[in-house]
Amino acid sequence: MCINKILSQKGQTIISNCIGCKTFYIWHDNLMLSFSEEAFSSFKEVLNSLCFEDRCLPFPGGEERIILHTPHDDISFAFAEEEFELCKAAIDEAIFMKEVYELMQ
Repeated sequence: MCINKILSQKGQTIISNCIGCKTFYIWHDNLMLSFSEEAFSSFKEVLNSLCFEDRCLPFPGGEERIILHTPHDDISFAFAEEEFELCKAAIDEAIFMKEVYELMQ
């Protein structure tokens, strides 16, 4: 059974890490994604390389959102600008906190 340590929480995004299996989890609303450490780092790089203004699309209701594909082709996020920025900040903070916890051990 996984023992998760919460590394970051920004808005509706919570990021945790299993102490035993080293899996990273991104919880956002009713979605949960799991990543190996390498895949999580790659996901962060892709996320930080995207510019909301360059990639946003109008969604029903008139709100602009960016579509963020995940490692699973059938699953994508559709973030409003504030959600997108909070998710990026949560991932950056999670990686920083993981490093802090490793230094403390």
